[in-house]
Amino acid sequence: MPLTVHIITPEKALPVLQAWHVTIPGTEGEAGIRTDHAPYVTLLRNGRVFVRCEHLPDAVYAVRGGVAQVYHNVVRILTEALTDPGMITETDLLTRLRIILDTPYADRIDQIKAKAEADWIVTQLTVAGKDVPDISKLDV
Repeated sequence: MPLTVHIITPEKALPVLQAWHVTIPGTEGEAGIRTDHAPYVTLLRNGRVFVRCEHLPDAVYAVRGGVAQVYHNVVRILTEALTDPGMITETDLLTRLRIILDTPYADRIDQIKAKAEADWIVTQLTVAGKDVPDISKLDV
């Protein structure tokens, strides 16, 4: 019996997938899920979700945090944002990142928001296998 995988963002729900294996970026490290996995709930960090599909090519997505639940061979992933690495435009992301890095932040809250956005851009670039610039200037 395969896993049924639901991936949902505030903007959309992806088509349900049937999978043999799912890897999720839990806050305590990556977790591999296979059929008959014990019930499990974890917070997600920014990272890569890998879905080894039953009758389709494997799926890979960049996710922006969230939560995942595994129960009775159903994997539910709720995430703030999701990107298909094949759809990532490296120049657009690098331009957005350059603006974030070049902006001076007098307000600590604005700096924290900028760091969160920069981390998301870095996650997308990493999942897509692109070069990642240093964002340590934004460390808060």
